[in-house]
Amino acid sequence: MLRAFVYVVLGWLLIALTGGMADVLSLTVMLPATSVVIVTYAAFSPHTSVHAGLAVAIGLGYLEDLHQGAPIGTLALAHGLTFLLLRWASGRFAITGFIMRAVAGLLSAVLLDAVTLAILLVLADPLGVPREALLGVTSVLHWHVLATMLVAPPLWAGVDRLLAALRLDDRPPQQAYWTGK
Repeated sequence: MLRAFVYVVLGWLLIALTGGMADVLSLTVMLPATSVVIVTYAAFSPHTSVHAGLAVAIGLGYLEDLHQGAPIGTLALAHGLTFLLLRWASGRFAITGFIMRAVAGLLSAVLLDAVTLAILLVLADPLGVPREALLGVTSVLHWHVLATMLVAPPLWAGVDRLLAALRLDDRPPQQAYWTGK
């Protein structure tokens, strides 16, 4: 449970940091989806239960909804569905090394964007949003995906180090050997 709490707090800080840095640097298009990297990390961690991981994904999606001004629940649903698909994939693929973490970030961002777009297309009429406007956004999504791919490996390594520092990495503790009798 503490691991899930760390994921949510770290994801929330990254969402705020990304938004703040984007404002300072005047970036509008090429912003990484740091929350999807955290969701991917949770999905591929054998030490995170499906229930805890799904709660993390929905929580981070909800925080993204609040931060981006999206209709409440849209990104929460997209993050939850993305987590479930990534969790299914975690039983079939292993993510090891820098390149695989970058590829996982790229594919996770594509998956999240596709799920979000599908949800918004279904909700377009009730929200009064023209579908053409939603489809027009797809022409710049490659920058978003590229940025996520670039931040995924260092962010993944940072989560590894943070969990190790908090002693939540589920490695057996170092045993002190006493040879005295």
